[in-house]
Amino acid sequence: MPLPEDGKLPTAPVLAVAMALLTHRYTGFDRVDVDVLDGPETLSVALTEEATTADLVAGLADAPRAGRQPAPLALSFAVGPDDAAYAGRELVLRVDTETSRGTLSFDATVFDAPYADQAAGHYRALLKRMTSSPHTPVALLDILTPDEADTMLRAWNATDAHLTEDVCLHQVFEERAALEPAAVAVVCGTDAWTFDTVNRRANALAHRLIALGVGPDVTVGIRLEKSPELLTAILGVLKAGGAYVPLDPGYPEDRLEAMLLGTGCAVLIGGPEGDLSAQVRHHLSVKDLEAPCGAHETENPATAVRPDNLCYVIHTSGSTGAPKPIALCHRGVLNNLADLNARHGVGSDDAVLALSSPGFDMSVYEFLGITLAGGTVVIPETTAGYHPASWWELIHRHRVTVWNTAPPLIELFLDFAEAAGSARPLPLRLCMTGGDWVPATMPERFRAIAPNLRFVALGGATEASIHSTAHEWRPGGWNGGHLPYGRPLANQRTYILDESMMPVPVGVPGELYLAGVGLARGYLDRPEQTDERFVQWSHDGHRPERLYRTGDMARFWPGGLIEILGRRDFQVKINGIRVELGEIESTLAAYPGVRRAVVVSRPAPDGRPAMVAWVTAERGRRLEQAPLFDALRARLPRHMVPGAIEIVSALPLNPNGKVDRRALGAMEPGRTPSPPPTPTPGPEGAGGWYGLVLDAWRDVLGVPLRGHDDFFENGGDSMKAIRSMVRIDRRLRVSDIYRHPTAAALTDHLTNRYGTRPDASCPESPDLRS
Repeated sequence: MPLPEDGKLPTAPVLAVAMALLTHRYTGFDRVDVDVLDGPETLSVALTEEATTADLVAGLADAPRAGRQPAPLALSFAVGPDDAAYAGRELVLRVDTETSRGTLSFDATVFDAPYADQAAGHYRALLKRMTSSPHTPVALLDILTPDEADTMLRAWNATDAHLTEDVCLHQVFEERAALEPAAVAVVCGTDAWTFDTVNRRANALAHRLIALGVGPDVTVGIRLEKSPELLTAILGVLKAGGAYVPLDPGYPEDRLEAMLLGTGCAVLIGGPEGDLSAQVRHHLSVKDLEAPCGAHETENPATAVRPDNLCYVIHTSGSTGAPKPIALCHRGVLNNLADLNARHGVGSDDAVLALSSPGFDMSVYEFLGITLAGGTVVIPETTAGYHPASWWELIHRHRVTVWNTAPPLIELFLDFAEAAGSARPLPLRLCMTGGDWVPATMPERFRAIAPNLRFVALGGATEASIHSTAHEWRPGGWNGGHLPYGRPLANQRTYILDESMMPVPVGVPGELYLAGVGLARGYLDRPEQTDERFVQWSHDGHRPERLYRTGDMARFWPGGLIEILGRRDFQVKINGIRVELGEIESTLAAYPGVRRAVVVSRPAPDGRPAMVAWVTAERGRRLEQAPLFDALRARLPRHMVPGAIEIVSALPLNPNGKVDRRALGAMEPGRTPSPPPTPTPGPEGAGGWYGLVLDAWRDVLGVPLRGHDDFFENGGDSMKAIRSMVRIDRRLRVSDIYRHPTAAALTDHLTNRYGTRPDASCPESPDLRS
């Protein structure tokens, strides 16, 4: 390759610094050694963000090479090859001073030909920019060739598509209700509400909300379980012009109050009269939703709401100790829902099972996405419990065709189906999943019970209107352990940038940024947090645009496929739900007597991520685990309570005096060892319940649990509770395990409710073979 374009050959120090900078951009190494084969020295390059080419050349340190291992990089001005000198090196630049051409030689056992060609292009691009801008910080020098930049920034983001008119979410529902008024919109138990019924009830609520002052960008809290009334409430708020704020009834009162006050809700729909309802000017109960109204109040209201007004404010975990309210607009959410429906052919013959929490943004598709396409949302009855057996029955009974949950619920369902066995295929034809790692084996497992299933892994963030990327699985199409994020969806864009917000080449890790129509307005009334995560960006002629920095580390594969590598910060995902470890730490630190609290994520014995809290006490104070668990459960949702709390005298520190989180993540929680489990008859009169419970809990927890050991203090969480529930008895509820968290207590409950022996007529897995 020709090295300069002006005929002037760069000096050896510049060539060496360029090799070091190329290595730094690919690997992140801050110090890189380059052996000069024509002399006895090794050049050592120390790279910093502020350093310029001139700084690095002036600061080169050289040392005798005698007695040292050969550096992976080498530079030579020798005319002929010297195979002995090149042996064991990953990259060698040989320069012909007469022709001003260079040859990059790569170790073929480490790099393939396409990678070598890419690296050669990057080296030449860097060298050109270093010599032309010697006083520009090297961190700001583009490594991409012009063709690469055009491909990665423009071609891979050519996603423009016309999906909807300039309308709002509720207006699309109104069109559906007018088109097919008698079609069923929502099913729950024996209730089946038509589009016309839902639309009229939502209109009545909307008129009432308008009379209470609800209009564009006015927030309304909804504290309802999944039900037909929830769909009506959501649509009623949207029709009034407002933005709904989902408040999961299962959350602690303190958290719900913080969410309600933090979003300035004018009205609260649902929930009992009490402290929470007293925080708003107006409270409407479920009975209020059923109150009779005049004929004119069932007509679609006309409001000033537009696509760029808010449609909902949904909360995610916040690092400051308080949940973050994300403000989403109609335009972005409708774009996402319409895109998913259009590309997968979802229509009036389809139905989805509503399994996601109303406070999790995947529920938006279940209640709005499917109904905007004319399909039906099927809601499991609360009396059926959170049990895969009931899901199986509902899928067949209502011919559910679309599955839409985070991966952990899919795993739970597949575990159940595989254990039960069935010769009757499920009618599911589409699975959309996201919010967590998707095992590469999951699609084939699912297709074993639903042969016509299309399996789609979705990626993105709540801050970008649910989903931003998609990857449809095909046999043999991906060899990784987890499915990739895929490529950007319609009218959305993706960028992978380094710490200086420069685009990274294919195969090089960087932080994933999202852009496009789906971006949220920001965090409601939190300008500082909004400015931190939503940034303006442009690059070398690329049009300026607003980006959301996800904190996800990712890399491009050839062709534009995105693979997620992990989190950049301390945010983790537990059972598909995003959790800021800092929020848990803040809650623990607020407990009297706690000096410091650090929460880390580490793999549990079953391979799933689990959280462990490490706590130190103030001098002279004594802490106990049980009250700490109680404090967390009183203030945090169940999925945010760590599986273990370790009280230690001191936390490991790194050389900078900061807590060494990596060291904590590698430490085993120091539970008091228990002897191996031995058969036990259990409490008198318990029959087979005691052994059944203990065996199930030992299996899902992977620890030798005893009768009075607390399930949740030994690594249990809501998902493990569900998995154990499947093994014990299908009539069992998750709430039963939370109320009776020891084997002895749960045995007493089961005995009092169902008798002394497990009911043979109600097995843990029903017969699915017919």
